[in-house]
Amino acid sequence: MCSDDDPVHITSVLPQTQARRSGVVGHRIAAERASVRLRRGMPASAPDAVWVECGAMLDADELVVLGDAIVTERRCATTPGDLAVALAAAGTRRGVRKLRTALELVRVGAGSPQETRARLTIVRAGLPEPELQVDVLDEAGRFVGRVDMAYPQQRIVIEYEGDQHRTDAEQWGRDLRRYRDLEQLGWAVVRWTKSDLGVHVSGAVDHLRELLAHRTRLAPRSGRTE
Repeated sequence: MCSDDDPVHITSVLPQTQARRSGVVGHRIAAERASVRLRRGMPASAPDAVWVECGAMLDADELVVLGDAIVTERRCATTPGDLAVALAAAGTRRGVRKLRTALELVRVGAGSPQETRARLTIVRAGLPEPELQVDVLDEAGRFVGRVDMAYPQQRIVIEYEGDQHRTDAEQWGRDLRRYRDLEQLGWAVVRWTKSDLGVHVSGAVDHLRELLAHRTRLAPRSGRTE
């Protein structure tokens, strides 16, 4: 979403002057609309305020990605309700329409930006929205693993695998063992990578749609949803 070459954005509370220097983009905000927290001893916009402030700079999907990260990260201590309150207080500032659209899609539980994009891809393809961060138990109620996304009724797991899954041998080994355990319990494991959100998105979505339809037909007969 950003790089080392991107400018630093600084918001000044009126009547302070707007920051003007190389590599800095200045903003100003009325005192009654400012929401500030201390971050390592420095005053910074609160997470919900940052999300609203980004409404004029990010597109709708990027705002969903940012919103997911804010409401999921415990250190942010921010809920979707907090985002809604901050948005309501934003008035008619630039980006409000995009923020309203994004807020409808913000969810708690996304583990990465790409997981959010995978969820958006699934929903926009007309498929049911999967549950996030699902704990899978075995028949004895023992914890087997937590998965990125899942359809528990159909016993389908959707995992997004970033580069760290491929380059970290220990992580890769843990993933394979977890997938094996899930499959032994009757779960189907769908593994998506970056290309499945790009050039191969149609095939990835079609495969998931067919698998979901097949397992939906089977689910009422099995009666197993845990």
